Amino acid sequence: MEKLVCDRCGFELTEKQDVFLALDGIDAWCNAQKARGQEPRGVFPCKYYFQCKGEMILITEKDARKRKKGLFGQDRTK
Repeated sequence: MEKLVCDRCGFELTEKQDVFLALDGIDAWCNAQKARGQEPRGVFPCKYYFQCKGEMILITEKDARKRKKGLFGQDRTK
């Protein structure tokens, strides 16, 4: 199962249709970022983009198992 996770605030999109629609718009997002002179980090802007400035990163089930978060979102895999 794939999901999209914001690289800044941690907001997650897990619904299959939402993930599909976001991946469908990846080219538009990349072009918009490049037009602003920025390099895209993710595939789509976060729902809370204006507050957190985060981008949605595609995470597979395999990656999610490796990436365990502790209290306050700190990465515990180190």
